[in-house]
Amino acid sequence: GLSHKTATVEVREKLAVQEHNWQSVGRAIAALPSLKEAAVLSTCNRFEIYFVTNDVHAGIREVTEYLSTTRGVSMKELRSSLFMLSEDDAVWHALRVAGGLDSLVIGEGQILSQMKRCYEIATEKQGAAGKVLTRMLNTAGSAGKRGRAGTGVA
Repeated sequence: GLSHKTATVEVREKLAVQEHNWQSVGRAIAALPSLKEAAVLSTCNRFEIYFVTNDVHAGIREVTEYLSTTRGVSMKELRSSLFMLSEDDAVWHALRVAGGLDSLVIGEGQILSQMKRCYEIATEKQGAAGKVLTRMLNTAGSAGKRGRAGTGVA
C-alpha cells in the first residue's frame, strides 16, 4: 500500500481507484498467477491492496508489476512509495487503519466507513475476497468500531 506518509499526491492520484472499480480491480489482481484473494481500498490519503498468496515474494512482484503496467507508474516510483506488509503485520495494519490510528488526523471516522465499504465490495458475489480476507476485513471493521466506541477517539 501507500499513504500520505509514503507517497506524493501525484503518485496517490495515479494509483487511485474509484470505489465503483474496487471490485473489478480486486478481481484482476486476484487473477494474477500467485494470488488467491484480493481487496482494494482507495481513498484520498491511501491506496491499499490486501491479498492472499502462498508465495509472498511472487505475489508482491506480480501486484507491483500489475500496478506499474495498468496505472502508468514506474517500478522505481512504486518501490520508493509503497510499503509492503505480510502476515501478522498486514493484519495489524488493517486494524490500525480501521481504527483511524494510521490516518492523517488520528481517530478520523471516515476511514472506518471506507474499510467497511472495502469489506462489502470485496465480499459481494463478484468480489475477490475468500475466507481469509473476509475474516480479516470483518475483524478490522469490528475492531475499528469497538475502538471508537470504547475510547475517547470517537
